Parts: sequence; C-alpha cells; structure tokens
Amino acid sequence: MPVATSAMPCRFQLYRHRDVSGVSGTGVVAWGTVYPNGKVSLVWCGPRPSVNVYESLADVTAIHGHDGSTQIIMYDELPDSAAVGW
Repeated sequence: MPVATSAMPCRFQLYRHRDVSGVSGTGVVAWGTVYPNGKVSLVWCGPRPSVNVYESLADVTAIHGHDGSTQIIMYDELPDSAAVGW
C-alpha cells in the first residue's frame, strides 16, 4: 500500500550560530524530525549523543533557541505549520 507523502515526517537540523551555554558548540548540534501529529524528535550530535522528544517545534525553539542563536533549518516542507505548533 502506498504511503501518503502528507503523512510523512519532515526532517530538519538544529544549527547553532553561537553557543551561549558553552555545552554543545556551534554548527549542526542536532538532527530532528517533525511527525504528522506535531511531535518532534531531536537527536543530539557530539560526544554524548541523546534522543529527546518534544510536543512541537515551538517547544524546541523555546527551549533550545537561545534567543535567536540557534536556527531550525528544514529539509522537507511542513504540510501545515499551524498544525505542528511552529
């Protein structure tokens, strides 16, 4: 059975321009996926990688955005940005 592309997860990276906390460094610090239900998984890069789950991209930005020092770079188009809490 074919999979509807609108039901597919969307990929992104978390790119940190400035490391205000001194923990994760700069550049690509995590890879992420936004699921059709709006939930987000984030896989951290670095020497102690981990996986975290968030309710929305808005939550990821609020927690890890560091007042604009970190950017979400999407690789796939979100079907409905309001539905995922962006």
